[in-house]
Amino acid sequence: MIKAVIFDLDGVIVDTAHYHFIAWQRLANELGITFTAKEN
Repeated sequence: MIKAVIFDLDGVIVDTAHYHFIAWQRLANELGITFTAKEN
């Protein structure tokens, strides 16, 4: 029997925006594209 369910809207429990930026920046770097926090 399920006793609890945890539902996270971004920023409530974990703020993932920084991790999304890091992932996009790594991809851009691999493609030779400059991607900064300002452009994010």
